[in-house]
Amino acid sequence: MEYFELLNQKGEKLGRIKEREAVHRDGDIHGASHIWVVRRGEKGDEVLLQKRRPDKDSFPGCLDTSCAGHMTAGEDFVSTALRELGEELGLTAAPEDLIFLERRYVEGEHVFHGRPFRNHEVFDVYLLRPDFPLEGLTWQEEEIAGLVWQQAELVGEMLEAGSEDYCIDPGEFETLRRYLKEQERG
Repeated sequence: MEYFELLNQKGEKLGRIKEREAVHRDGDIHGASHIWVVRRGEKGDEVLLQKRRPDKDSFPGCLDTSCAGHMTAGEDFVSTALRELGEELGLTAAPEDLIFLERRYVEGEHVFHGRPFRNHEVFDVYLLRPDFPLEGLTWQEEEIAGLVWQQAELVGEMLEAGSEDYCIDPGEFETLRRYLKEQERG
């Protein structure tokens, strides 16, 4: 059983923990980390997307952030990001490898598999630009159906068009795109 620390909208811990299912049932604010893995491709930056398994409790089957996960009791945003990189993608990174992009707060009321899912989440967004080849990545089969590289511009266009194939927060992705463009300009 997974337990989450409850947070306020700024991401500060409230000193209480609660079971994952109850958090999403009741709509409690909790934490997460999103990590974008980006590489330089022939036609510009490419982002690694994960295809969520069809049996996931939220957003089944869609294309999502490279790596993301909830903050469990006793963790912070950075330790959550590093743990998730290892668990979901088999990548080892150090805190200094992560580029902090922003902190976001989202609210959403959804129904998945016939059950209500209330998501009130504070999450930190990070960028990882590995300096090693990423061919042959392995992934956590319990969480991820597959991995795909897509051009960042294409993902942005699909999000702007409202594609239901993606479950990526458009504002979060726009922050990533802006950062990548700034770096490109040097």
